[in-house]
Amino acid sequence: MTMNTRRGFTLVELLIVMVMLALIGAALTKILVNSMRVSAGQMVQAEMQANVRTGGLVLPLELREVGFDSNITTGELTSDLEQINASYIQFRAGRGFGATCDLAADLKEFRIRKPAYGMRAPQITDGFMVYVENDPNQGADDQWVPLVVTAINPDGLCGTDPAYILTTATPTVSPLGVAVTAANVFVGGPIRFYEVMRFGSFVDTDGLTYLGARSISAGEASYKAVAGPIAAANGVEFRYYDRNTTQLDASIAAPITVRSIEVLLTGSTRTTATLAGTLPRGNRTMFTQTRVALRNTLRH
Repeated sequence: MTMNTRRGFTLVELLIVMVMLALIGAALTKILVNSMRVSAGQMVQAEMQANVRTGGLVLPLELREVGFDSNITTGELTSDLEQINASYIQFRAGRGFGATCDLAADLKEFRIRKPAYGMRAPQITDGFMVYVENDPNQGADDQWVPLVVTAINPDGLCGTDPAYILTTATPTVSPLGVAVTAANVFVGGPIRFYEVMRFGSFVDTDGLTYLGARSISAGEASYKAVAGPIAAANGVEFRYYDRNTTQLDASIAAPITVRSIEVLLTGSTRTTATLAGTLPRGNRTMFTQTRVALRNTLRH
């Protein structure tokens, strides 16, 4: 009687297979881990780039409304810049404007036809400026004059049209020394309203550095994050240039001499990351540089 013999795997063969499977598994695991590290790094990098681009858009957009007004005859200048520094900037940020549709003879009340144009409606904490003609027969003496608003009624009327009613203190004089009266403020003329803002860097509660903004007009004591995180050292830097494009020393230069502003922003990733699985982890950075010419610069 013949019996069929069935040969199995030897112990050595099984050990060889197990070793081969372990090597393949280790290689696949390494590839997978590196891929996950790179993907995570790319996500962190993308977030940082988006934040830096946001800051690179928001701040220059605010600065494009910053300018100065001048009188050709006298050379008088008034600037929207209030404070300049290498690490922060403070200025009158335009929030909107409107056209007057009525005004009191003593100029203690101005009515602005709705809607007011700009970012938002006027607020009592805003600063206001009214356009003063002075001599209507010449344009060289036209001026924007500060207007002290003590109350705002958003439910007023100009005839049957809705309007904002601005209650004001008695106007003083224009920068030219001309008394502001109903004779040189005309119905239909513009009124601008603005908010004094400061932009700079600050460290938030998470220990990271951000580009922040705070409203001086609203009495805000601390910054609110606009973009970031940014580099802890020199994450945001401001450079100032005069009419000849010569860089100014921000510690001694007068704001009225500034004609253009350069914003240098260096973003940083929120966590350490790597863009190649075999490279060491670290904070990634991105640098943007934008120069903005102030409003009315071409006239000087």
